[in-house]
Amino acid sequence: MAWSGERERQGACDEPYRHHAKGSVATQIVAVNNLLSSGKLSPNDIALLYVVGEEVGGDGMRAANALHMTPQTVVFGEPTEGKLASGHKGNLMVQLTAKGKAAHSGYPWLGRSANEVLVKTLAALMELGAKLPESDKYGVTTLNIGHMEGGVASNVVAQDASASVAVRIAEGTPAFIKDEITKAVHKAVESFLDNGMKAEDVIDIVFPTSGYGPIDIDSDIPGFESMTVNYGTDIPWLNSTVEGQKRYLYGPGSILVAHSDHEMLTEAQLEDAVVGYEEIILHALAQTSL
Repeated sequence: MAWSGERERQGACDEPYRHHAKGSVATQIVAVNNLLSSGKLSPNDIALLYVVGEEVGGDGMRAANALHMTPQTVVFGEPTEGKLASGHKGNLMVQLTAKGKAAHSGYPWLGRSANEVLVKTLAALMELGAKLPESDKYGVTTLNIGHMEGGVASNVVAQDASASVAVRIAEGTPAFIKDEITKAVHKAVESFLDNGMKAEDVIDIVFPTSGYGPIDIDSDIPGFESMTVNYGTDIPWLNSTVEGQKRYLYGPGSILVAHSDHEMLTEAQLEDAVVGYEEIILHALAQTSL
């Protein structure tokens, strides 16, 4: 087996926005071709589906539901260190937009700093994270401030500011988390409210997607170790159209190097993943024929 000397590291094992999870895609294709060429699999036994947008709301998988697929087993590719993932945390995205009033920085009392509103809000959310429900299986719920921007210059009271926050849910529902976030944000901005003003007058809270709680995944194939992971996948966005449908999460590489400047896969990891995918496919096929 030969692997090309691909030097683009982004997306080697995970997919940061526009880059695909190349390791999972490549090893799935090789595994399927191996099984087809050996006669252990027929073309009617399997289909390969690759979609976009997993990192930003699952648009590709949502669209794929229109294909009305009815698989008995679905194998999702993500970096799992060659183990079967028995579940992953839930996910909720939060977009905060602070609304200030511009003024000269020498006379800040004439304005309202959107940056100050945003910073105070984010501080409240970081404190909230430690109070959210925990799980024996998935650990603690975490919040990450992924992107911030605000203001135009150091000598201008900022009129606009915004931030994007990702919540990895270990326990509870998105509805509960949304309610807790909303209460924490509204309390944090109370000091910015003049008579008759409401929290919504100084900050908007938007949840771009419905989000989802922790996802339990099948991990019942003999010979495989199992683990839980803290990232999200397309699994929640794919409709289950078959009673008792099995869903497996497996792939080469480690999430611990994903989205970094040292994301990588070794040839050994790729070769092991081909074997792993072959075993998962054959196990699924055997169960379907029972």
